[in-house]
Amino acid sequence: MIMVEFAPDLFFESSAFPVAFRVALAALTLIHTDTVFASLDLIRMILTHDCLAPESLKHTPPKFPLYANAIHEVVDKEGFEFASLLMAGLVGDFPEESTSTIVTLFRVLASLWPSQLQQWAPVILQSIPVASAPEESKVRFMKDLNEYVRTLFLPR
Repeated sequence: MIMVEFAPDLFFESSAFPVAFRVALAALTLIHTDTVFASLDLIRMILTHDCLAPESLKHTPPKFPLYANAIHEVVDKEGFEFASLLMAGLVGDFPEESTSTIVTLFRVLASLWPSQLQQWAPVILQSIPVASAPEESKVRFMKDLNEYVRTLFLPR
């Protein structure tokens, strides 16, 4: 997390960045609260980095396109697994206090990878046992996701 904040060149431009992301994903499979929180926080810092919303800045730093490209490459490759882990954790073993971070991460995925998330979600939801998430909840999640994506991209 310190590298994302204070040494983004070393973090995002390193060949170790995709590995670090996969390690953070693996940490989401552990049943250890501190580890899950740290992993979610790291991924939140990555996916909400200013390089992914350069229009919000007055002057875009020259390396931001490189950072954004690295993040997009990793999420394009690991996004399905990431979204699966988020959903499984949400209905399973993640601490209840992590819910707001999970919602934030789903919103980021929906806004930056909308079509991918809409493709991944039905497969992910189908893999969740009905005992963990009733069918009505799955249908509602898909409806809410589609509505959110639609409102993001409606002409204003």
